[in-house]
Amino acid sequence: MTETTSAPGEATSADSEDIALLGNSARDFLADFVDNTYLNDRESSDEGYEPARWRRLCDLGWTAASLPDRVGGLGGGLAAAAAVAVQIGRAAFASPWLPTVRAATVLDTLGADRRFDAVLSDIAGGTIHALVAPPDPGPRVEVSFGGGHRLTGPAVVVEWLDQSEMVVLLLPRDPGGPDAEDLWVCAVIPADRLRDRYTVLRSVDNEHSARLDLDGLVLDREFLIADALPGADVAYALGRANLLRTAVMVGGGEAVLEFTARYARERVQFGRPIGGFQAVRHLLARMAIAADAARLTYDEALAALSTPDADAVRDTTPAAIASFVAGRSYTEIVLTAAQVHGGVGTTVEHILHHHFRRAKAAQLRSGRRADRLRELTDALVRNPVDRLWVSR
Repeated sequence: MTETTSAPGEATSADSEDIALLGNSARDFLADFVDNTYLNDRESSDEGYEPARWRRLCDLGWTAASLPDRVGGLGGGLAAAAAVAVQIGRAAFASPWLPTVRAATVLDTLGADRRFDAVLSDIAGGTIHALVAPPDPGPRVEVSFGGGHRLTGPAVVVEWLDQSEMVVLLLPRDPGGPDAEDLWVCAVIPADRLRDRYTVLRSVDNEHSARLDLDGLVLDREFLIADALPGADVAYALGRANLLRTAVMVGGGEAVLEFTARYARERVQFGRPIGGFQAVRHLLARMAIAADAARLTYDEALAALSTPDADAVRDTTPAAIASFVAGRSYTEIVLTAAQVHGGVGTTVEHILHHHFRRAKAAQLRSGRRADRLRELTDALVRNPVDRLWVSR
């Protein structure tokens, strides 16, 4: 991949052929070993993933795909990471890749002044990072008169925290008044420093998680990288990072549609494939419509947030729409697939049970439905962005 001139927040871009090759190679790599038995074994293990496989996918450049070459990246931009995310979703593959690359996307987007380059270099090299950037309400940063930073607020659930080497904290500062500026703090802390502050949880799906309580923690200055990040910039960075989870949901939904349609062609009842019955055809059609909705909104969001045009509207509404639609579509697809499979897909002997649980878990990690609808109403109805869907 070749690095090109780009706007702040989008370090590099690659042509569509390179992106397609990366996605195909990721799909081939996962197809060699990921099946239902493998996923069951990894889910029941203490680590939840294979360290040897992690090193292999890092060698393939999966953690470096989106990052600029100055930090050891491949220069593919957001689209490169998203291409890998789609294939991870298709395979229902669980690993610390998503939180690590989400953290990289946030820091790369915010790091026009290259202040995060050391962290990005570690991520490109395969260091596992957890990202703590909770929705409101969540932990906040109290800034004392002495300039210290003390955290306060409720505990949050963090993906793959127990397996991480470093933790990226991206938290809002306590405004201290109605007219205060919206500013955020970023710190990168060794996970060992937080060991006594989190408890490992049993996840709904095969992604591991832990509950982290930061209340009362005082940030040491050695870990603080930025303490006055504009809220609008942070929102844009998180919108880009969240698009990677959307890509995972899109890939998962498409995979379930494909193997369910194949099952309908092969499963014979009353002397004919069940796909020949009108009722089953209707179910498959609903799944196809849902998959298309997720893919189309995702493609639109990826185009909007990957553009190298410095004058482009820095708005995350397309990403928010894509996330909402993908979450709804993925859950609808797996529920309908279970009907077509006659309940077989809800047993641990079929890979659909992983998609079944991952769909709802990913939707919940994307935020509460009521909050997402409220945000979309604000963006599309109350405060619409004039140039949001102008042809590019």
